[in-house]
Amino acid sequence: MRSGPCLSVGQTFLSGLRSRRDIPVPSFLHFLRLLSCIGAAIVLAGCTIHPPGEPAERQAAADAGRPYQQRFDQRQIPPLPPNPTRDDLVRHAMLANADLEQRYWEWQSALEQIPQDGTQATNLALFGSAGMTRGRMSMDSTTLSLGNDPMADIVLPAKLSAAARRALENARAAGMRFRKAQFELRAKVLSAYDDYALTAELARLEQANASLLQTTLTVVEAKNRVGAGSQQDLLKAHNELDISRNDLASLQAQLPGQQAGLNALLGQPATALIPLPREMPATRPISPDDAHVLALTADRNPELAAIDREALARRESIALAKLQYLPDFSLTVGTDLAGIAQSLAGMLTIPLLRQEAIRAAVAQVEANLRANEAMHRQFANDLAARVVSDLATIRDANRQLALFRQSLLPRAEMAVSLSRSSYEAGQSSLLDLLDTQRSLIALRRLVANLATTRDKRLVELESITASDLSTRPHVPATEPVR
Repeated sequence: MRSGPCLSVGQTFLSGLRSRRDIPVPSFLHFLRLLSCIGAAIVLAGCTIHPPGEPAERQAAADAGRPYQQRFDQRQIPPLPPNPTRDDLVRHAMLANADLEQRYWEWQSALEQIPQDGTQATNLALFGSAGMTRGRMSMDSTTLSLGNDPMADIVLPAKLSAAARRALENARAAGMRFRKAQFELRAKVLSAYDDYALTAELARLEQANASLLQTTLTVVEAKNRVGAGSQQDLLKAHNELDISRNDLASLQAQLPGQQAGLNALLGQPATALIPLPREMPATRPISPDDAHVLALTADRNPELAAIDREALARRESIALAKLQYLPDFSLTVGTDLAGIAQSLAGMLTIPLLRQEAIRAAVAQVEANLRANEAMHRQFANDLAARVVSDLATIRDANRQLALFRQSLLPRAEMAVSLSRSSYEAGQSSLLDLLDTQRSLIALRRLVANLATTRDKRLVELESITASDLSTRPHVPATEPVR
């Protein structure tokens, strides 16, 4: 710190205080007691107000944020097992996904706004003046005063309480959006895995198709060698095999990009190996009661809950805006060092000239509340429409999957077997055999796509309802944050 005139005056003042022997000790002690009382009053006025519910919200955030207490480069995240399941992938994503962590720190940031809004904006200010007579300090005319910062009044505790409650509701809304991000991340991981599994399944189907076409080509070539086949059949067989191999190569080319997308959700390097699923994920059952799913949406959707919390925050904003009609105040106590004279001064700041602005502020917050209520209604309607659409898709997919698996696929497989035997016996053409094989492969592809679409819609419903609908509708799909 630089020395200068202020430091010199301070040193002169202190040395003069030490050199005086005629300061009435009882009066000076009385001043100190008075100064302490007034200082305590100002400090108490500046205490932080913590609204009810803040400790519970902070504990919920602490529980949810345990994976994030260390910086990412210092965390020990368990590696994925050699053949991870869908649940393994979701758990890993919950620990490593950066978007989810961002939502957590936004929640934590909103919590730290509570003590800021619940604390007086003013500071303690110590004022001093020294009288000089013929170049010497006069202790009789030296005064000390203690008060609040003159640039910031002391506001009423009711205002601080309303502001702190508003900040708490905003923090709760941020917490619900963190929970929403958990369910959305789960849905993204499972959907990406479904796409990865679907491409792998389509590649397996195409590989099987290519194997069949290779067998067919071998039969055609054998028949040609003995003069029982035609050159046209041979050319068709070659073309069909080449087209199948091209489709297989195209499917295999999609796998690295899908793996990279899944790795991005898992917080892993883009080239990290994720083994190809050996089979399509099993079709999970869903609650048979559509009305119950709709009820879960209204009761448990995190975004609806966040909007409700924001509505409560706006109600607190209305209360805070109306409290601006009440005056703020300032308080100062002073004394001379001789202890002869003491002073106590206060000042009210009455918002007489701000009445119209306060009325406008109240009307503005009320308008924001009405907008929030309208947004809640529309969002609830949109969610219900999505739920109805997803349920209809799932129910129709269930019907089609039952039809294909129980009737159409067994018939198509039998038709291919009969057609191959008929062609080898010379009783049907190669075109008939190829058509039956194409029909079987097309049905298998359709079943795989239907199963994937159904599972994606189910995952979306679980994200909307914050529940695992494939077992018991009331069970959360991820660990709740509160």
